[in-house]
Amino acid sequence: MLLIIFGLSPSVRGTEISSEMVLIPPGEFTMGTPEGSDGFPDEHPERRVYLSGYLIDRFEVTNQAYAAFVHATGHRAPENSNRAATLWVNNQPLSGIEQHPVVNVSWIDADAYCRWVGKRLPTEAEWEKAARGTDGRRYPWGDEWNFTMSNSASYWAQRTIEFTSGADWDAFWVKGEGARIAKEKGIQGEVLTMPVDSFPHSVSPYGLFGMAGNAAEWVQDWYDPNYYRQALLSDPSGPSRGAIKAMRGGSWLKPAASLRTSDRDWGTMDSRPSGTGFRCAKDAL
Repeated sequence: MLLIIFGLSPSVRGTEISSEMVLIPPGEFTMGTPEGSDGFPDEHPERRVYLSGYLIDRFEVTNQAYAAFVHATGHRAPENSNRAATLWVNNQPLSGIEQHPVVNVSWIDADAYCRWVGKRLPTEAEWEKAARGTDGRRYPWGDEWNFTMSNSASYWAQRTIEFTSGADWDAFWVKGEGARIAKEKGIQGEVLTMPVDSFPHSVSPYGLFGMAGNAAEWVQDWYDPNYYRQALLSDPSGPSRGAIKAMRGGSWLKPAASLRTSDRDWGTMDSRPSGTGFRCAKDAL
């Protein structure tokens, strides 16, 4: 498999993570999940999709990198409606989280950052190919679930966690075990992100970090649960219009099902969740 990396090697944790990009070569990959599988309805149908070559960030955008953008442009700092989940003070990230993925940013914020660095957000298709490669794998590291391989609700509970309802979510993160763990181990007793170069044994086939868990990632596309049924099979770029934007990858908050490479999520363009960040992409020259 062709793997070309642009930029510097990852630096030692605690110092600046480089903004290196990986070239994803042109070709087909398997996108979505088949009807009758355990995939969610918005992932159907499974199909072969061709993508032109492109570059994508090896790591999620860090707080340190985003701070440079805020300071240079005067763009608003990341903020959450829950004050305790806001991890920046005076336009700076809290000490010790410089190399964590920036969260509490909206799709609008992510798009502005990527444009500032001369890049763009990846499409859903580009994100999924970078996460699963050409063999249709279920997770970036392979087909077998393992809660030790990524930062998710299961990692913190040290057992597989699934939520089948909002009540399950509340029972874990608001009233139960997850709430206790976040209070004991979370940043400001709330947020459980980790450095972007964590879990080196769980990188995708193209060597990308954090394609499952830690921070979910905004992508370029409008979200439509039925889009796959009429999507182009060559360089799909998502619906031409919509009301909400797509996210991929799951986060530290999410159950095991959300860590699959085919899983889709969404949010309003101006929402700033404590579990959502982004990475950037650009066309190959």
